[in-house]
Amino acid sequence: MATIDGYYFGVCTKGAERAGKRVGDLVAGTGLDPRDFARPGWRGSAGAMALLVRNIWASLDDEMMGYASRPAAPGSFAFACELALEGRDVADGLARAARFYNLLGAGIETRIAPSREGLEVAVRFAEPGRDPDHYFSEFWMIIWHRLACWLAGETISLLSAEFDYPRPEAYFEEFKYLFPCRHRFEGDARRIVMDAHALHAPIRRTAAELEAMIAAAPLDIMTIPASDASVARQVRQYLTRSPDLTLGELAHATGLSPHKLRRLLREEGTALATIRENVRRDKAVRMLTGGNATVEAIAEALGYAEARSFTRAFRQWTGRSPSAWRAGVGDGRMDAAPRTAL
Repeated sequence: MATIDGYYFGVCTKGAERAGKRVGDLVAGTGLDPRDFARPGWRGSAGAMALLVRNIWASLDDEMMGYASRPAAPGSFAFACELALEGRDVADGLARAARFYNLLGAGIETRIAPSREGLEVAVRFAEPGRDPDHYFSEFWMIIWHRLACWLAGETISLLSAEFDYPRPEAYFEEFKYLFPCRHRFEGDARRIVMDAHALHAPIRRTAAELEAMIAAAPLDIMTIPASDASVARQVRQYLTRSPDLTLGELAHATGLSPHKLRRLLREEGTALATIRENVRRDKAVRMLTGGNATVEAIAEALGYAEARSFTRAFRQWTGRSPSAWRAGVGDGRMDAAPRTAL
């Protein structure tokens, strides 16, 4: 099982301690010894951390662990995930969960919105002084990324992370594993940006899987890998650079035979045609949203022989023509996420 640096065990109890709780009581039943938390090089299991977090939730009757302006009763995360599961796609699911939390009025505003790069999650704490170590702020941001990965049933790349405080030298080496992307410190806000795939990825989870995840929460969310070495991700990266690569060229690039490449993609629940369409769709949306390229130029960049074929495909993906999509972005009328090509 994954392990976590002792630093995080030491700071995660601070909110409860400020509320008068004793660390010895909080670690009961976890197998943890608080004396280890400050021991150089010590690491605890993700399972133990999950138990500690659950103990803090129960002790405070607050899933915000004492770090927000107002508590969120146990069960809030489960209900937010139920709402997310009803989304049209991953982006819509996250937005539904964020609206719920914002309505709770706990003092954490979470905004989910498309950006020029992908899907942005921005958070603002009404009382940041409650979290001087930034533990819960970082935990909260990571949860949204991990929830996106869980909903999609695959790891969605994290592209960037911005923080409005200095680089955390005391735990930066561990921090890099939590946020495996480019970083900006002392910025204007606290936000992360996920790959554009998160905007359109279908929700692949069932109600039964949600029930199992909630029963173990937050363990499953905490142990989702931060990076993705799958064949599908490799193929997607190659196609993002060159959308018209053939099966043979991709097989050569990945060091696999065409037959093995097809088989591995099938075992991962996808196919080359699906990945190619998703890459084209994501790039098309970015080009239409963030630039002035003509429909003809976009079609050529995506490997289409003619603009008419691209327009037909784009209408299947989004329900709109490329020109209608661009016009909707310009006047703020894009109220529906692109459809997923299956």
